[in-house]
Amino acid sequence: MSSSRVFGPIQLARWLGLTNDQFRRALHRGLIPPPDIDDSKWSQDLAKTLPDQIDGIQRELESTEPETAPHSPEPTPAQPTKAKKKPNKRDSYGSIQLARLMGLKEWQVRRAKDRGLIPAPDIDDRRWSREIAESLPGRTADVLSEIGDHPGLGSQKAADRLSERTGLPVTREDVHELAAKTALHPVGDYMGSPLYSMGDLDILAQDQIQTVIDDRRTWIANSLTAQEAADHLGWPLGVFEVTAERAGLTPGRLDRYPRVDIQRLARPDTSS
Repeated sequence: MSSSRVFGPIQLARWLGLTNDQFRRALHRGLIPPPDIDDSKWSQDLAKTLPDQIDGIQRELESTEPETAPHSPEPTPAQPTKAKKKPNKRDSYGSIQLARLMGLKEWQVRRAKDRGLIPAPDIDDRRWSREIAESLPGRTADVLSEIGDHPGLGSQKAADRLSERTGLPVTREDVHELAAKTALHPVGDYMGSPLYSMGDLDILAQDQIQTVIDDRRTWIANSLTAQEAADHLGWPLGVFEVTAERAGLTPGRLDRYPRVDIQRLARPDTSS
């Protein structure tokens, strides 16, 4: 389970194996504690205390007629504060202005900076002074020679390119695995996601790709997702996740659990 996971009412109801009506009734009767995050969501720590109580909650609900819980209005979201515009700096260059000055694209300037092909910004770690910026156009040819004219492909487009070249069913997860095995090396990133050189993708050996695909298929055949494991055991998802965590069972690749470990789990006694 993710350390930052939070649950809305619908998500928590599904996680506990309750219908939305059962969840509303249980909440109204105090069988489920109120949300502890912004009066609208339940934290993971609080949610993890509930699977052990499911059997008792369901018995209590079955012993009474359904009640209509009062509707609570949705909280009004806070209005974002508008950022103040900073004055234009005429004696310095941002990455976009420097790219224009050098005849490059912004991503090429960023990558050139990261690789030490041009100096780092000397004003607030974000902008280049006029003196430094105007000395850099002479390096444009070297930057282009080193970096090239394409920023690279994300994992999905990289997988599509490999599939088109080889005819193999390559997925983005296979690309991630090839990178983990150092068969591929990111050449940059976009919003935190790695980018891969088309040249590197085009020379990647087909047997390396096939091996990763075979490994993925074998793992999928011998593992289950959390929901698949819960369905296999006949448990609510929340009961499975809490029981697995207590047993020290953590998901592996593709967020899947080994079948052999799932077979060893026993549902905790929640009858008391």
